[in-house]
Amino acid sequence: MADFSVISDVSNEVLKVLRENICPELIQSPESIALAVPTDKNADFQLGLYLYDIQELREYQQQDLIRLRGNKAQYPPKPLNLFFALFINTKSQFMSNMENEQRILGRAMQVLMDHAILYETAEEDEDTTASVTLLPLSYEEKTKIWSVLSVPYQLGIYFSVAPVLLSSRRVRSFRRVVAAEFDVANRG
Repeated sequence: MADFSVISDVSNEVLKVLRENICPELIQSPESIALAVPTDKNADFQLGLYLYDIQELREYQQQDLIRLRGNKAQYPPKPLNLFFALFINTKSQFMSNMENEQRILGRAMQVLMDHAILYETAEEDEDTTASVTLLPLSYEEKTKIWSVLSVPYQLGIYFSVAPVLLSSRRVRSFRRVVAAEFDVANRG
C-alpha cells in the first residue's frame, strides 16, 4: 500500500522504465520522455506520458480492516486502475520524420510488454503486483480522449496500470477480549 503519492509514484515508475530502455538508442536525452499533457504546446519533449483517467477497481475491493500495532486497525486501501496514453510530441524540434516516430512507438510498446509487471511489494499480509495492460480501445474511443482535450487525434499507445493501492489514513481503535465466561450447564 502507498500513501497519496502512489499515483505520481506509478507515473514516475513508468517514466523511469521507458527512459532506461529507450534512451539513448532512439531518444538521446531521458528528459525528452516526460509526463505531459497533449495540449502543452511549449514543452520540448519527444515522447509524452499522459494520465487521462483513474477508476476504482471494485473487483479488488477489500472489506477487512488491517490490524496495526496496539489496539488499532486501519481501513482497507482503495484499489485503483490508472489509464495512460503514450504519445509522440509532433511539435518537438527533435522529431524528424514519421519513420522515427513509428520506431519510438514500437520500442515503447516493446518496453511496456517486457515490463508488464511494473513493481511488486510484499506487505505484511499481502503481495501487490501492479501490471501494465495494453488497452483494446476502438478508434472512436481514442478519438474521444483527444477531442476532450480539443487536440486533433494522433497515434499513441493506450495502457492501464492496476491494481494501484491507495492507502487509507482512517484508523479505528478497538478493545481486545481478555476474558470470557461461559456457563455450560449439563442438561441431562
